[in-house]
Amino acid sequence: MNNLQASGWDLRDLKHIELDSVLLDRYRLLKGDLLFNRTNSKELVGKCEAFAEDGDWVFASYLIRVRLDTQRALPGFVAAFLNSPAGRIQIDQVSRQVAGMSNVNAEELRDLLIPLPAIEEQRRLLSELDTTRIERDQALAKANALLSSLDRYLLDALSIYPEEEHHRLFAVRLGEVRNRLDADYHSPRFQRLRQAIEVSKYPTCRLAEAAVYMRSGFAAGRQDQARGEDAGVPHLRPLNLNAWGELSIVETKRVPATSVGESDCIKRGEILFNNTNSAEWVGKSAVFDLEELCACSNHMTRISLRAGNDPYFVAALLNAFRGIGYFSALSTFFNNQAGINTATLGNLRIPIPALKVQREIAEAIRSRKQQAVQLRAHADAAWHAARERFEQQLLKGRVA
Repeated sequence: MNNLQASGWDLRDLKHIELDSVLLDRYRLLKGDLLFNRTNSKELVGKCEAFAEDGDWVFASYLIRVRLDTQRALPGFVAAFLNSPAGRIQIDQVSRQVAGMSNVNAEELRDLLIPLPAIEEQRRLLSELDTTRIERDQALAKANALLSSLDRYLLDALSIYPEEEHHRLFAVRLGEVRNRLDADYHSPRFQRLRQAIEVSKYPTCRLAEAAVYMRSGFAAGRQDQARGEDAGVPHLRPLNLNAWGELSIVETKRVPATSVGESDCIKRGEILFNNTNSAEWVGKSAVFDLEELCACSNHMTRISLRAGNDPYFVAALLNAFRGIGYFSALSTFFNNQAGINTATLGNLRIPIPALKVQREIAEAIRSRKQQAVQLRAHADAAWHAARERFEQQLLKGRVA
């Protein structure tokens, strides 16, 4: 179901399965099949999309396949309607909550009402929508390219050129692993990354030497969260921080204000470092520059820098290290989670250019992020308007 996104197909991360010919024939997807997500959160259950790929594909049990009479209904047209607000109203009405998840079954999908103009009219409406979809996807691709370029830009600016390593076999001496028996940590690639940082054209220092303090937040389970009339204080967690250093407090968990001491409050200009997550995401970082009083969980480390260090530069550097896999190799693992404690983080060596250079790099990164934000906003606005036009043309004269 992760391949079926609200905005269409995402086929970058696929699972593969071996099936005999009987099962393959039973579950093989054909072009034009509609796939519905039958169980998910309330806002995502029922998302659907027409399938249009070549080759042999099958579908998982979280999906329902619907095969249409294409003489009467174009698959892309039906998917577009059911993903529209009018279609979503029907799905929301029939979906049920089971064990905290929403569900919809095949019989309920059969009863959904679909406006069916003539095929040529369906094709015209769908063509208009697809034109905007292509423009949206192109704008989003440009935005993603800008964001994906941030790590390379920063590392190039610091003359850090880590070499790629594809060999899986290597050997180290016993004495080198007595303190830490960890293949990733002792891998040639990780050692080369460390060396690349050391030979940067700028002087390096331990992160602890550049910091006034580094401290983690506090844990707050469901029983510790604000309730009732207590608006509480936002309690920032890893999900509030994305890979590009953007913070959001939308739908943030909150803790009672009475449980937050002065030392728990995040100060403007502090860096928030995600110290516990999956190996891919541990190390994502952002500068706290929100106006609202906030605290953070124990999965975040607060870093306050000494004068002469730009927090936006250092946060971008930490994100670049995450992006090239440095923190994944540096982490220790427990309960299927990667983690970097304050001591390990403090010993991280980082290049420190002059403050003017730090600010120039940080400003260039901020500019690229802003361009990406504008591209995304324009794409989302255009797509929203196109979907509204689609729905209005389709339902004109059918609704009060």
